[in-house]
Amino acid sequence: MKLILKRNLTTNRFGQPLAGSNSERLTDDGLGRLTVTTRRVAIGCQNCHMPITDETERRGRCDYCRISTCCAHCEVFCRVCSRRLCWRCKRGYVSSATRGAVYAVCPGCFVRLRQRQAFEDQMLIRNAALHSQILRQREITRIRALQLQAARLRTMGQLALIREINKARLELAKLRYDYVRHLR
Repeated sequence: MKLILKRNLTTNRFGQPLAGSNSERLTDDGLGRLTVTTRRVAIGCQNCHMPITDETERRGRCDYCRISTCCAHCEVFCRVCSRRLCWRCKRGYVSSATRGAVYAVCPGCFVRLRQRQAFEDQMLIRNAALHSQILRQREITRIRALQLQAARLRTMGQLALIREINKARLELAKLRYDYVRHLR
C-alpha cells in the first residue's frame, strides 16, 4: 500500500493562509484500486463564521466600527448612507411608511431615523388634535345655526300668530262698526 500526501495552500496577498487542503491522500491497495481522500480546511469569517476559500470573498472592514471584517456572505450595507456594516453594527429599522419592511441601518442613521420618526409622530398627534378641534368647532357652529333657525321659526310663528290675531281684531272691529252703523 502506497501513501502519497499532497498539500495545497491558498494565501492572501500578504501571505496569510486562507484555505488549504491539509491532506490529499491517494491510497493504492495493490490491486489497482485507488482511493483519494481530501480534507480541506478554511478559515472562517469573524462575523458569520462561514469558510472563506478565496481572497475575492473578503470585503474589508466595517465602515462604522473599523474593527470587524466582512465577507461576501455577511456583508450588509446601510440603506441610508451606504456604509458597509458588520453584524455588531447593523440595526434593524421598521417604519410605518415602509409597510413593515425591515431595513439594515448603521447606529448613526438609526438614531437619526428614530428622531425623525418621533418628530413625525408628534406632528401626527398635533394634526389629529387640530383635526378634532376643527370637527368640534364645526359641530358647535352647526348647533348654533340650528338654534338660530329654531329661534327664527319660533319668531316667525309668533309674528304669524300676531298677524292672525290682528286680522281677527280688525275684522271684529269692522263687524262692530258695521253693526253700529246698521243700528243707527
